[in-house]
Amino acid sequence: MTGSSLWLLSPSDDNPFNKSLQDLINNTLPSNFPHVPKNSFIPHVTITSDIDPARTYASSPQEWLDSLHLPEFRKERNEVVIELEKLEAGEPFFKKVTIKVRKDMNLVQMASQCRQQSLLLSETIASSWAEKEYLPHLSLFYGDVPQSEVQKKIPLIELQLGFELGSLFDCCGGTLAMGAKLVLVDTSKEVKDWSVIAQRDCPWVMWKM
Repeated sequence: MTGSSLWLLSPSDDNPFNKSLQDLINNTLPSNFPHVPKNSFIPHVTITSDIDPARTYASSPQEWLDSLHLPEFRKERNEVVIELEKLEAGEPFFKKVTIKVRKDMNLVQMASQCRQQSLLLSETIASSWAEKEYLPHLSLFYGDVPQSEVQKKIPLIELQLGFELGSLFDCCGGTLAMGAKLVLVDTSKEVKDWSVIAQRDCPWVMWKM
C-alpha cells in the first residue's frame, strides 16, 4: 500500500467493542489459518488512502488533519453510521476476511470530502469515486490464502464473530459503540510498522450491527 491513509477507529482502545475486534484480529482468526504468517493491525474502516505526504501534510500531520473540512455532522441528530452488515471472503491480501459496511449517505459524504482534500481532486471526481468505487469495510484478517480456502471458514468465523460481539449486540439494541477517532496512518511500510501519526475526535459516529 502506498502513501498514507485516513481511518475511522473505535472511540477508545479499551472499550468492549474495540477489545473484541482486536482479539478477533490478533488471535481468533489467525488460529483458523495457522500456516499463514500473522498480521496484527488496528481495527479500522478506511475512509481514503494513497495520500501523498509531500503534497499534503509534509511535516505537520496533526495540523493538516485538524484543518480538514468535514460536513456538519451532529451527535444524536445527523450521525455517520458504521453499520456492519456481513462477512465476506476476498481475493486481495488486505481484504481476505472483511465485514462489509453499509454505504450510509453520511459516510459516503465524509469519504468524498476527505478524498477531495487528501488527493487534491475536484469535487465531481471525489464524489463519483465515493458513490461508485468506495466499498467501506472492516478487515479482520490479512494473508496470502486462496479465497476458496477462506470461504470454507466463513461459517466458523460467523460463529466466532457472534461469540465476541453477541453480548454487545444484545445489550445495546444493535449499537456497538458511540464516537470514533479519525486517524492519519502511514501505510507505506510493512503492516507491522503501520503507525498513527495524527488523530481527531469524531463524536458523531455510531457503530452498529
